[in-house]
Amino acid sequence: MSSPRGEQPEGNGEGRRTVLRTLRVCGFVATAAVVAGLGVRTQTRWGAEQAALFRHLDLAVLAFFLIDAVLRAALAERTLRHLREHKLDLTVVLALLQAVAGTRWAWAWFLARQTVAYAVGPRESGRYRRLVSQLRLHPARLMVGSFAGAILVGTVLLSLPMATPGAERLGVVDSLFTATSATCVTGLIVKDTGSDFTLFGQLVILVLIQLGGLGIMTFSVSLVLAFGRQISKSREVVMQDVLDQDSVHEVVSLVRFIALATLVAEAVGAGALYFCFAPRHGHSLPTLYLAIFHSISAFCNAGFSLFRDSLMGYRGDVWVNVVMMTLIVVGGLGFPVLRNLLVVVSGPRLSVGAVRRLRIQTKVVLATSLALIVLGGAVFYVVERNRRLAGLGTGETVLACTFQSVTTRTAGFNTVDIGQVGGAGLLLMMCLMFIGASPGSTGGGVKTTTFAILLQTMRASLRRRPKVELFQRTVPTVVVRRAVALVVLSALLCLVGATALMTVESQPFESVAFEAISAFGTVGLSAGATTHLTTAGRLIITVLMFVGRLGPLTMALSLVGEARPAAYGYPEEHMMVG
Repeated sequence: MSSPRGEQPEGNGEGRRTVLRTLRVCGFVATAAVVAGLGVRTQTRWGAEQAALFRHLDLAVLAFFLIDAVLRAALAERTLRHLREHKLDLTVVLALLQAVAGTRWAWAWFLARQTVAYAVGPRESGRYRRLVSQLRLHPARLMVGSFAGAILVGTVLLSLPMATPGAERLGVVDSLFTATSATCVTGLIVKDTGSDFTLFGQLVILVLIQLGGLGIMTFSVSLVLAFGRQISKSREVVMQDVLDQDSVHEVVSLVRFIALATLVAEAVGAGALYFCFAPRHGHSLPTLYLAIFHSISAFCNAGFSLFRDSLMGYRGDVWVNVVMMTLIVVGGLGFPVLRNLLVVVSGPRLSVGAVRRLRIQTKVVLATSLALIVLGGAVFYVVERNRRLAGLGTGETVLACTFQSVTTRTAGFNTVDIGQVGGAGLLLMMCLMFIGASPGSTGGGVKTTTFAILLQTMRASLRRRPKVELFQRTVPTVVVRRAVALVVLSALLCLVGATALMTVESQPFESVAFEAISAFGTVGLSAGATTHLTTAGRLIITVLMFVGRLGPLTMALSLVGEARPAAYGYPEEHMMVG
């Protein structure tokens, strides 16, 4: 007698689970063997016998891959649905044919499939489902977990022998530091990106920059939409909280805009930089790679450069400076602001369902950003005209001052030697780094809107105004409190971080304080202290980069959860302040 539809005999179900567990264990062993083989391949020059051995290893792994895919499809309750949801398994046939034909590196197909399998497979576990359900109830914890997961994967990949040239591997602490710096789009480095990493290592860093710049959850939702799938209800709720949108439709619309804007901006920037780099490096694929890397790094405000001296060699190149500053500013304005600007200047087709006017956030971001760029460049000229700017022509001086004012806000590139900047210049840069970019952008810091609200709060207090006003609009009290809390928490974090660094390091105060604020603001500029940090110092900077990218309030919410509003109030009493 057959079992009812959707049910299986207990013995068959137990057998199915046993087979799946066996496949999972074998898959883990095979993956470990392939990864170990990569280290051998990249560390030794192998002859004909070793080449044949590795070719047999590829064939054995791919044969297991094929058996694994067939068995999983056969054991699935709905085979067609399983095949639709695991399209990557179908590519194993092509990989197997390539391996038989003698194509090297066919194991890459296997590793790609196993990565997806390890990401999806644990969903069968009840413990995993309980963890995910708890994370979905706390978006702040989900953000912390997603960034931590990306950093962990990046650390493992950068620790592989194939990530660095020569026989020496990157240490665990240095791998963790670099992965955190890339994921948190900071740009602080303990190893030179262009010379101390192979192409594989540089690509890992580039992927982490892109993930961290867009936000890992935003990136994952973009992929879901790109493959034509629907966002789950739980993820819709999370994305509404992360992107601060009122409806699911607005979430989907903004995520699509983020993906498209990123692709267009980085592609245009790469094209422009290619023609800027070509006169020195020639019209070649390496030049195109240079352009793509720096375009992504600039738009994501990461600050990673393949040049040992960052962009100091291009200090007088107008076009390189203009392109890089444009990418940095566009990436730092924030996607909600960019979308609002596009709606205002676009035709009716892009404005359907949206009011064609500048939002208050757009006005504040544009005004504050412009004021900080102009004021920062002017002050930098005043304090450094007789030091780092001495001997430069008028045009080169203007470029250097403007570029430093733009990049200090969170980008991390430099066209002057920061280690030779005087105390006044470093103090100015620390203030700009602390302020940072704008909300919803790829940058860090306390954000331009927070700074503007804080200034207006002081102005309202001095003028005895009961409310904080910006552009003929009243700022809600809850937003003002959040801004004050953010600034206080950020200042305390920078103070604690700098104190901890001074405890374990024997470097000048201004250098240590500069590194701490640069790490918190995810800027990436260094006064020369980063490469000389001890292990403890590097771990402290790693924590500062992580907390700075996610934000002190997000970290606090992830630890204590959402607080319930009090249902009572106490009598007021006057206090002296100041």
